[in-house]
Amino acid sequence: MSRIFREGHRTFYLAAILFAIVAMALWGHWIAAGLTGDLLPTRAMPVDWHAHEMIFGYGGAVLAGIFLASAPKALRGIYFPMLAGLWLAGRLAIAFSAFLPAPVVALIDLGFGVLVMAKMAWPVARLKKLETLSYLGIFLLHWVSDLIMHLDWMGVAPGLAPKGAMAGLMACATMNAAFGGKLTAGLTRNAMVHKGETALPRPSGLDTWGPIFTAFCVPAAFLPPRAFGAVLVLAGATNLFRAMGFRNGWAFKHDALLSGFHIGFLCLGTGLYAMGMAGVMAMEIYPGAVHLLAIGAVAGLSSAVMIKMSLGQSGRRSVATAPLKAAGLLLIAATLLRAFGEMQIGLIASAGLFVAGYAAMLAGLWPALSGEKLQPGTPGARPLGHGPKIPVQGEGDQA
Repeated sequence: MSRIFREGHRTFYLAAILFAIVAMALWGHWIAAGLTGDLLPTRAMPVDWHAHEMIFGYGGAVLAGIFLASAPKALRGIYFPMLAGLWLAGRLAIAFSAFLPAPVVALIDLGFGVLVMAKMAWPVARLKKLETLSYLGIFLLHWVSDLIMHLDWMGVAPGLAPKGAMAGLMACATMNAAFGGKLTAGLTRNAMVHKGETALPRPSGLDTWGPIFTAFCVPAAFLPPRAFGAVLVLAGATNLFRAMGFRNGWAFKHDALLSGFHIGFLCLGTGLYAMGMAGVMAMEIYPGAVHLLAIGAVAGLSSAVMIKMSLGQSGRRSVATAPLKAAGLLLIAATLLRAFGEMQIGLIASAGLFVAGYAAMLAGLWPALSGEKLQPGTPGARPLGHGPKIPVQGEGDQA
């Protein structure tokens, strides 16, 4: 168990996966009950609880896993357990918020993000890492969106919780466009070079404008549907054109793990574009389009990152084992079922597939998250000098 609290990705990827299983199982049960009854004593409406916990609870844990590589030297041994405890306290505070003062719930939940951003800011101040500054800015947008939901629950800004959730989803999409897009292109290029390919993914101006236009969607979430839709269309189209240069076909043919990145990034562009067209044409953002983005892109890309990084950081081969392949297929099925159906049975089935997918991911990643780092030459280890190292921004202690 002590190994799990040794590195940030172990602690928070495990927390994210376990929480995704529990939260989505509860949501499926709540849907089956017709979104009525007191399944949880929370102050939030059921749909707001679901959105908040997947965007800020699950999403916050994934972001922490990406950007918190190691504990400060003075706090080693207690830093990650304390931070994980605060994250868990936030989940419990939201779940039992009917029994707690709303400002106390906000303080507990938002405190986690403050500490993560403080840790991220240290290498920026010390080493002037400008790329990390851009990721810190995206995390800040994510945090402010969470704050807006709490302002609604505190009675300061009534009715803004759904807008805050949408802004938070757009912040997650922005991280996908920036960090996820960089990984998708970079890892594909490395894999193709290793195979001796020459027609490699090439950088373009869209690699800059894709994340920028996606970031515009965060404040645009507070605009009327038609204006919001126009910004979404711009972001979606830019990211789709960007994806055309990522050599998707090669990845689908040669590498199952890379395919997860490519499918997730395609869902990012398609989901943003579908949401935007709905806003422009019908002046309504349809749930199916939202979940194409939320499950297909946000959950899909975050899963791909967690799998690739966990295997790489633990010295294991980047190979899609049977549980990891099952996890990918189950998430694709959950995405399609939720994106193209609104019947109750379909929603419940989608939630069930999602839970099964994350359970399979847990089984596939458990050795990497809980075990020792493998050295070259041991069974299952990555050969010395082989395979790309995932560039993790914000690793101030390793810079």
